[in-house]
Amino acid sequence: MSVVRFLHTDSLRLGSPVSGLSDSPDWLRKVASSAVRTAVTNVIEAAIAGRCHLLLIAGRITESSQDLDLAITWLKSQTVALQEHGIRLVIAGHPESDHVALRRLNAVLLAPGQRLDVWSNSADRIECSIASVSAPGRAGVLGIEIGTGSGHRSQNELTYIAIPSILPSVTSETIEGVAAAHDRLLRISAGCPQSIGPMERGSFGCQLVEADVSRQSLTARACPTDVIRFAQELIPCREGMAASQLGELLKQRSRSLSTNGRRTTVVEWIVDGHLTLSNTKTEPLNEIDLLRDLRSSLHAGHSGAWPYRIRFSDHCTVDATRHPAIAAREFAAVIHGRIKNYGQRDRTIENSSIRIPLGAGSEAAVGLDVLRKVA
Repeated sequence: MSVVRFLHTDSLRLGSPVSGLSDSPDWLRKVASSAVRTAVTNVIEAAIAGRCHLLLIAGRITESSQDLDLAITWLKSQTVALQEHGIRLVIAGHPESDHVALRRLNAVLLAPGQRLDVWSNSADRIECSIASVSAPGRAGVLGIEIGTGSGHRSQNELTYIAIPSILPSVTSETIEGVAAAHDRLLRISAGCPQSIGPMERGSFGCQLVEADVSRQSLTARACPTDVIRFAQELIPCREGMAASQLGELLKQRSRSLSTNGRRTTVVEWIVDGHLTLSNTKTEPLNEIDLLRDLRSSLHAGHSGAWPYRIRFSDHCTVDATRHPAIAAREFAAVIHGRIKNYGQRDRTIENSSIRIPLGAGSEAAVGLDVLRKVA
């Protein structure tokens, strides 16, 4: 056998909490409290299920050095399963000052500037050795490097370059989820096993890599491991859609995300389009009310989607021509709030060109100023 299989993940970020869920239900906060550790155990399970020879951690285990000892203690108990299946643990991305503590994991430790050479010697076993990245590669060997891979390299060498990053490479987000080597070289980021906030959107996980040394081929397939996924989704509204239908549309789109029982998607919905108010009723279009109604339709323990925010895009409009009183009421509310916020009647509103006194009869002028800024 000439095939070498390994799982590549970047920084584990053990000890880092998942944020952005302060107003979520208890069940989701409970999932979030252990999401990073659960994602790491998913990485270990994926390595076993993929019949890998190696598990490569290309980045740091923790973001803070203060969490390292506790993380190593927990990770040591989790990696026992790797040893039972003959999977070697490889750790890179740490300074050599951390290596004394990391040796407790019985791992192959790569220091900066080092390369791991891997080859197969039988149907069930592989061998590996550490070399300098500046040393020439050998025939029939897969070279695994950490970093940008800017050193000299022969095109005859089969090389995998892991670039530690929080986010996975774009190639891991394609429909097929497969990246292939070009000129026997594959340079890729696996990303972290779990995102830790709303600004880190999309799929998080690892890369399942297969290298056929005899055929000189190298491929990597994305393998998701995240427990909570943050997403931003657009809700396009067709021209003239009744505002009363928006709530049901949001519910349908939320249900469409309920495809994986092991993952919860925390989603920000952005409503875009041209809504209209019906003849028979006046529908509230308040983001907070819409969010409250949508959340109330998701029962406890739901593992599909949880909306953390609903907002209207800057281009979203509402046709209220059939309800002129609504427009007048909203206009008055804006003006009342504008005046109230400025306190005493003798204070002034200032913009770039004029000063409008807050006194009797000034409400219309203030209103026009507000409309001018909105326009």
